[in-house]
Amino acid sequence: MFRIAVFLVCAFEFSFGKNILILSGVPSPSHSIWLRPLATALAADGHNVTVVSPDVEKKPPANLTYVHLETLYSEMYNTSQRDNLQFFEMADEGPLKMLSFLDEFTIIMCKASIRSVGFKHLMDYPKDFKFDLFMSDYMIGPCLASLLIYRFGSPPYIPVAPYNALATSAPLVGSYAYSASIPNHSFDVPLKMSFLERVQNFFYDSYEELRKDTYLYPETDAVIRSVFPNAPSARELQSNIKLLFINNNPLIQYKEPMMPNVIPVGGMQIRPPKPLPDDLNRIVSKAKNGFILFSLGSNARSDLLGQDRIRCIMTAMKAFPQFQFLWKFESDESKLPMAIPENVFIRAWMPQNDLLGHPNIKLFMTHSGLLSTQEAIWNGVPILGFPLFADQFRNINYCSSIGVARRQSIQRCNAQELIKTIRELTGNPSYNAKMKRLSQLVQDQPETPLQRAVWWVNWVLRNPDVSVLQSSVMKMGWMQKYLIDVFLFIVLCTIVIAVLIFKITMTVVKQLGKSSTKQKKQ
Repeated sequence: MFRIAVFLVCAFEFSFGKNILILSGVPSPSHSIWLRPLATALAADGHNVTVVSPDVEKKPPANLTYVHLETLYSEMYNTSQRDNLQFFEMADEGPLKMLSFLDEFTIIMCKASIRSVGFKHLMDYPKDFKFDLFMSDYMIGPCLASLLIYRFGSPPYIPVAPYNALATSAPLVGSYAYSASIPNHSFDVPLKMSFLERVQNFFYDSYEELRKDTYLYPETDAVIRSVFPNAPSARELQSNIKLLFINNNPLIQYKEPMMPNVIPVGGMQIRPPKPLPDDLNRIVSKAKNGFILFSLGSNARSDLLGQDRIRCIMTAMKAFPQFQFLWKFESDESKLPMAIPENVFIRAWMPQNDLLGHPNIKLFMTHSGLLSTQEAIWNGVPILGFPLFADQFRNINYCSSIGVARRQSIQRCNAQELIKTIRELTGNPSYNAKMKRLSQLVQDQPETPLQRAVWWVNWVLRNPDVSVLQSSVMKMGWMQKYLIDVFLFIVLCTIVIAVLIFKITMTVVKQLGKSSTKQKKQ
């Protein structure tokens, strides 16, 4: 009887194991870091998972296969090396230029993907091969995702992204841009916007959505038909969306309504801290007053800051001999403009999640990327943010507004201002207390974000034909969605009524005038 039970369990597991295709097409390690736990968890759940990505694991776990998009980084950096791109000047770009750049970037990356060996490998799959589910980091845009959807027979689709701006998902699930209260993800303004800022914000939100209609989707359709001449449009190909996973937690960012098929999985990448390497463990354990971690993430490199900025930062660090500083610095000491202070340790890579979970950490100096911000909050570590581009401004602006962070400019680094801010964050206990309380609230969930994501993936696999969660807004045009046609109708009716009233009034006045003239003549 026991053998029969075991056989039935194994048969069920085998029958439920599905083929899942995941596109992690953004050439940025942080995007892969966010998606990797989900791919690994789905593979551990018994599914056959194929990940298409410019970042691959050398030794993936069982049931997990990588298809390498080897052309993306070389296209993005215009070199086979990743040492030549600087992000530090992007902080001064305006929203219009940033929004245009993001759309153009997706088309460039799509064309680069088509030239890759990995894409050709996917095209060589058997014609009748089917994936039971397709997932895609929608921040790479609709182009490559639409190509894969068409190639594999339009499987159920779940867009995902390590991004917290719901407005960017508007074309996918019918979300709205709440311009009155939510700053556009490219617009660097405080939470409470002035009237003029709200006017600007409305313009940027409208521009972003209109540009998708007038540039992104037409360009995407042209690329799709260069590969598959008879393919439908990208919008048609993406109509089979079941859910959307967004890296969102309302406790730690702007509050905005979500469609019922939008699943918040904010902090999905966070895991319990692991033991530190021996050398790092010795350093942080000896730090009697604690240590401060400084990292600019996976894209911006500290060694490309420039001599003046590096000197500014090291001068500030030297002013706090009571703290040990750990700096993720991607080159050796030869690129430093001054001798390394005794309380500063540099290394090209730091186990960020594990260091943030160490009890001796006092402060996290960061570029304010969403993943880094979430990990700091989860572990209850106050933040000193140096935003560079995209959503980093809104991340640090929100954290500053709730009293768990401060913001500084790294483009125009001032050592004395930096010293003052570090002293405030480490000396004022309110920052630490508020962050610890926020950490408790964020962790108080019925399940982890990763468990939530896995459950909903399996829900779609169990119910692939269900579309009741999709909003009817998906079938509306932009003018209908935002009631522009209704407002135009009301304005037109108002004008017509005003004209009629004016004409009636003028007619009455003329008639009265004629009557008065007749009476005078009589």
